[in-house]
Amino acid sequence: MLQNGNAIAPETMAGGLAARILRAAVEEGGNRREIITAVGLDEARLRNPLSRISGQVALRLFKFLQTHFNDPAIHLRLGQKAGAQSFSDFGYGARLERDLGAVIRARVQVQALRQNMVRTAFYSDGTPPYFTWECAPDLVQDYASIVEFLVVSFAHLSRQVLDEAPLLPSIHFRHQPQFDTAIYKATFDCPVRFGMPQTRMDMLGRQVFRPSPFANRPLFDAAFQNYEEPSKWALSGKTHLAVGYFYLASELDKSLPTLERMAASFGMTARTLRRKLVEEGMSFRDLLDRVRQDNCKLYFMEDTRPLGEIALLLGYSDLSAFTRAHKNWTGFPPSKR
Repeated sequence: MLQNGNAIAPETMAGGLAARILRAAVEEGGNRREIITAVGLDEARLRNPLSRISGQVALRLFKFLQTHFNDPAIHLRLGQKAGAQSFSDFGYGARLERDLGAVIRARVQVQALRQNMVRTAFYSDGTPPYFTWECAPDLVQDYASIVEFLVVSFAHLSRQVLDEAPLLPSIHFRHQPQFDTAIYKATFDCPVRFGMPQTRMDMLGRQVFRPSPFANRPLFDAAFQNYEEPSKWALSGKTHLAVGYFYLASELDKSLPTLERMAASFGMTARTLRRKLVEEGMSFRDLLDRVRQDNCKLYFMEDTRPLGEIALLLGYSDLSAFTRAHKNWTGFPPSKR
């Protein structure tokens, strides 16, 4: 597995996944600044979708959240909330697959990019279909919270895709329970056993293969085609353009993207990054416009969001700013698309 031509460090979590966990914690009433400071998270890493945080920092995040909320089971609630919400998250396009099983397979494929502390596998041909999660034997209890977070995240996909509770015959965990087992039973609504030979979650086939109401193959293909050219840029040596594209695509819906902030996340000065981008064929402003136009096309194809929401997801302060930009791109306002 490569990142910018280098092997991704083992036992790490993507900054983007940590940011999603943090976002869910804030939605639960947590104090973002207090969490970041106490855990020692780097704001620049959280904003860079290609950055990594160490496994120790990831575990420190889960442990602090349990203290912050005075709830040893807070990660179970966060696992239900930390899902992709827009095309700024690379995994969002997976929900456009034909059925829940296909959505799950697409999510599992990117799981190693999100974190490689725990290996996730999905066996759709099982009877019934089932997941497994594996980590080093000596880390089973240490990684209990992140494993439980991942299990509830995948179980929750049925609500995100099919708008129905997961149909789970049983769940087995290798580790021992961290709190009252009644909480696990209430969370998963199925028998949950501990100290088992492997961590495994069974699902009913009639749910796994149920068609998704979000299935949209043209939009699915368009979402993944967005990243084909940046990938080619990276292979041809235009690494600043490529990484910049992925950074901006992830950052659009969070705050106003700036050259200075992007440079900080890359560990360089704004002047150096500006020069690198121009040498590779595009200014920062042109690259930002390219990312916004690419994502705008996806939201128009999705055709489920009001223009005001699309404007915010593309990083504009209001609809009028988006309208002006769209006129510059196409010659007409977005309302006339």
